[in-house]
Amino acid sequence: MNEIIKQIQSASHVEIEVTEEFLAQGSALYTYILTQHKKVSFVCKTKDINLKYSFLPWFEKLRTTNYSSADLSLQIEGSAKEFFEIFSTLDIKINAKMATALYGALILETDNFTNTKLSGTYFAIASKLVESGADYRLCIENLVKRATLSEFRLKAIMFKKMCLKESARVAFFEISEDDLKSSGTTIEDAELIMKDSFNLAYVEKAVLIYEKKKKKTIEKEI
Repeated sequence: MNEIIKQIQSASHVEIEVTEEFLAQGSALYTYILTQHKKVSFVCKTKDINLKYSFLPWFEKLRTTNYSSADLSLQIEGSAKEFFEIFSTLDIKINAKMATALYGALILETDNFTNTKLSGTYFAIASKLVESGADYRLCIENLVKRATLSEFRLKAIMFKKMCLKESARVAFFEISEDDLKSSGTTIEDAELIMKDSFNLAYVEKAVLIYEKKKKKTIEKEI
């Protein structure tokens, strides 16, 4: 990341390319580059980006194709914690837009600060982001409370088929490609929904069995 900051300082047109997973971090970096009075472009080639990300600063600037005019193209990934620590180490001021984007990334990475493996560092970072102007209410409204009718339909399908095994410590979910199509959802939505099983007593692990057409089976575990 230190090297990336150096490259940005010597570039005239920077292109940031991210996957949907790192949209928030890309948004924070986009804001920083603007403060350096550089031309910057924002690219995400993911099809049908979830609208829950639409609150992020500069979401409306996203494009699906690369810019030939950019003299520096960056493919961005990394945790919110990493971005925050690099900005802090380099004495880069985190403004309100950057803070909001990074706070959103923290919510996503920590399951809204409910992950049992969390350390106090994450809460300290969250506090500092709020002090820097993070609109944490906006983040929560879009990333935690917001749900679509499609997601509710998929949740009903998944929990109807769910079964508990190994003394109720493992929750097994089975979905098919047709289930996703009928509910208008994606496999990523299913992976988020399966985390709800941790609210059940004794459940320690969740397993998703995804039956695709042509007899292809994909298993995911959290």
